[in-house]
Amino acid sequence: MIKIISLTLALLTGTASASDLFAAPFQANNSPHRMFLSSESSQHNFDSWTIDSGYAYSLFDKVDLYVGTRLTKQNEGGFLSGLSYQVSPRLSVKSTLHSYTDNDAPKGLESGIGAEVSSRVQLSEHLDFHATLDYQEWQKGVEVGIGFRF
Repeated sequence: MIKIISLTLALLTGTASASDLFAAPFQANNSPHRMFLSSESSQHNFDSWTIDSGYAYSLFDKVDLYVGTRLTKQNEGGFLSGLSYQVSPRLSVKSTLHSYTDNDAPKGLESGIGAEVSSRVQLSEHLDFHATLDYQEWQKGVEVGIGFRF
């Protein structure tokens, strides 16, 4: 009896299909502006990181102006602004000015403005090569590395 009921229910059930929904009015115009969040290890030591987050405004087809904040493990934090240029789908160049506050810095150099220029080349879908030139009043650094993207 259970087999007959199961077979009957199986025959009576229909097939299900899916279709795309219409685009909502706010999705009709895709904005070239976007939010960003990036994280990188830093040149200071192995257990060091930098997190940048903010909003990028598209000025031209491949040029973005961005503003945001920066947080590091070394008790530094501040605002940042810069330009990003997408040279090709695999190559990008950006320049950044960032403010910083560092309580561990020498007296009189606790806060200031830093500048950096960096480039990134996408080697594969999840592997990047990047180079950064960083300048702050009390330290300078050049960083070259390979990064994994999720």
